[in-house]
Order: sequence, then structure tokens, then C-alpha cells
Amino acid sequence: MPKILINSVPKSGTNLLMQIIKGIPGVFNEQSISYDGVYFREILKIKPNQVVSAHIPFNASFSQELKSHSIQQLFIYRDLRDVAVSLVHFINNKLPQHPLFPVFTNRLLTFEEQLNALILGIDFIGEEKNNQSGIERYPGIYEEFHMIYEWRKDSKVCSMRYEDLIREEKSKDEALLSIIDYLWEDLNELKMDKLQLLKLMKQNINPKASWTFRKGKIGGWQEEFTEINKKNFKKVAGDFLIDLGYEKSNNW
Repeated sequence: MPKILINSVPKSGTNLLMQIIKGIPGVFNEQSISYDGVYFREILKIKPNQVVSAHIPFNASFSQELKSHSIQQLFIYRDLRDVAVSLVHFINNKLPQHPLFPVFTNRLLTFEEQLNALILGIDFIGEEKNNQSGIERYPGIYEEFHMIYEWRKDSKVCSMRYEDLIREEKSKDEALLSIIDYLWEDLNELKMDKLQLLKLMKQNINPKASWTFRKGKIGGWQEEFTEINKKNFKKVAGDFLIDLGYEKSNNW
């Protein structure tokens, strides 16, 4: 039975994918991962049929370690613009421990300003420096997350877009069937066929059961980005969006 790591860009459907995988009979989630400053070493201790989740930047040697421990990684990512919008809302409403929370609460009060800080990065001043992370500057969302996206290029990983899991049924089914094919060469151990397993995985999806869920929309950034936000994002990560396949040019 597989040992499963769900690795993700934050705010990209981690809990959605966890629900899908926990729909597989016998799979359990006893998540207790410690961070040692470089990698989530506890991941290497997970057991067959166990699934854990994390947000780990790409590292070739760690990828090899996962392979040597027979750990199969499912990687999910999302349009970075939607990640940015979701993260601003999440910090404001549910994440007071984030270093940007006091900045948003006391200094940058409009959504446009907050989104610009997330996009461009911002220096902390005064009491803002007394954050749990011990940092004096938030580097910006591209700088913070772009190395996590690099997992999509790893041939040992089953990568998927968040958008494919919430589009039409055909797109969702194709994504879930690719997960099944990645985790098992055959399903004799589970005593069921692919379509039966696919049905169980889909039946376990319940967005409202996730405390991190807000809207989960595709392209919600279009309702939130101002022209200034767009200009700043293109400057920082416009080419990155093209590389990811979310845009064909910077004319958006």
C-alpha cells in the first residue's frame, strides 16, 4: 500500500486533495510533521496507507530521498494570482500569526494595498518586526513560493492543477484517474476497479468541512485585482504565469 505525501503551494487545494485521498479505503491521516529548518524529516517516517501534507520547496536530493523511502508525492498548484487573493483574505480572517497580519491590521487597510504588499514584499517597521518568523521583511509571494512550484517538473511526482479538480466532471475524473494510476500498478489489494475507487474518492469531497475554504473560485483574482495590482504582479511574476501556462502573454 502506498505512502503518500500531498505537497502543495499554500491556498491551492491542499485540503481538497486530502479529502479525495482519504476517500481511498484504508488510507489514514495522522499528521505530526516537525520542521527542522530545511526539510520535513518526519515525512520519511510515514507508514504504508498513511497520507501527510506539507508545503515543501523543491530540492533534488530530497526528491531522491522520498523515492528511496518509497514515498509517492502528489503535488497540487494553482494560479498564483488566485493564491495571492486567497492568502490576503486568509491572513485577515484566520491567520493572526502571519507576519503580515499586524501590517494589514494597523498600516495597510485597503485590499489593494494589502495585495500590493503580498505581491511586491514589504519591510516591517516597529513592533511588526517582533513576529514569530523573526524576519524584518516579507519577500513577496513569488519569492516565497516559486520554488514549491518547481516540483511540477519532477518526473517522480504526480502533479496536477487545482483548477482541474474543480472544473467539469471530465477534467476532474481525468485528474483522479491519473492519481490512481500513479499510486497503483493494479488494484488487486483494494479488491475494486478504477471506476469504483474513483467514485469513492469523489464522494469524500466536502469543501465546507475544511476550515481553510473560502470560495475556491477559478479566476477570482479578476474581481479583486486593481490595475495597480496587475501592473505590480506582471513586473514580479508575469513571465512566471506564462511559464506555468496560465497566460500566453502579459496582456491580461
